[in-house]
Amino acid sequence: MLNVLILLALIGLVYVLVQYLARMVGYRFARGRSFRVLARRGKVPEELTEAADKVILDRARRRRAHKSHDPAYADLKTQPKPKLSTEQVQALKEARSAVREDYLDHMRPGFYHYVIIFMVASVAGLVLEMVWMFVSSGRTELRVGLVWGPFSPLYGFGACLLTMVLWNFRKAPMGQVFVLSALLGGGLEQTTGMLMENLFHAQSWTYFGLPDAITQWIAWRFIFAWGVIGLIWCRVVMPEVIYRIGEPTSRLQVILVALMTAFLIVDMLATVFCFYRKAQRDLGIPPANPVDEYVDAHFSDQFIENRFQNLVVGEDLEPNR
Repeated sequence: MLNVLILLALIGLVYVLVQYLARMVGYRFARGRSFRVLARRGKVPEELTEAADKVILDRARRRRAHKSHDPAYADLKTQPKPKLSTEQVQALKEARSAVREDYLDHMRPGFYHYVIIFMVASVAGLVLEMVWMFVSSGRTELRVGLVWGPFSPLYGFGACLLTMVLWNFRKAPMGQVFVLSALLGGGLEQTTGMLMENLFHAQSWTYFGLPDAITQWIAWRFIFAWGVIGLIWCRVVMPEVIYRIGEPTSRLQVILVALMTAFLIVDMLATVFCFYRKAQRDLGIPPANPVDEYVDAHFSDQFIENRFQNLVVGEDLEPNR
């Protein structure tokens, strides 16, 4: 599981780097719109705005000539495309960074952000884990965690937990972030493994057999990995993700997030009751009401075996070798 979390962190880091490069290229060949918006906010040095306006006006003149089929357009398009200077690009980058930090300093992630982060991390974690299993062992194994939808909620909860706890530590020393992330990750694995075992007699992973195993569900190497993941998430990925999500700007966005939340709640409750009835069936307890009968008919042992392919119920996973 931690192998996939490391991949998630690396992909998040690559995403941020790609966004950075895209912005740099976009600034260099921009129409100047971003520059002008930031200039109006007073985020760009005044001496740079005149040069930026020249770039904006020149590009606007080309577009107008093209739309009106101006005969001079043939000459205009042979001219070199205006670009922002290196100084302007640097100023625009610094201005955008200042706007982002100002936004982050005056807000806190809310329910809207956590729902989106949970959904994205759950799906991304599932896909990456399936890819990892195929690459590492040649197996195609479905590793969903809920009865409906392509979700692996452990990754969603992990991303939300790191965001919730580390938000106030964005500018803290790296050592503090690393230790806190390691404790959070180890605690999440231990708690999840114990709940699955004690409530449903189910197991999805085990670290028995590893030389650095602390318990069945945590090991020193993975605690270290959690620390690295949390550090990357806190310093690089999380600020950009929260800034990109932003605040809802329309009623449609709020409605969609509300519908996603309702679906996830129903999905989780159905999953819990599915395994509750599985445990009762293993004890020979017959259905006591129409709900139990419905669950037994639609979420049978065969369904659980086919749906949760990495999960074993009522037995122990083999130790690692």
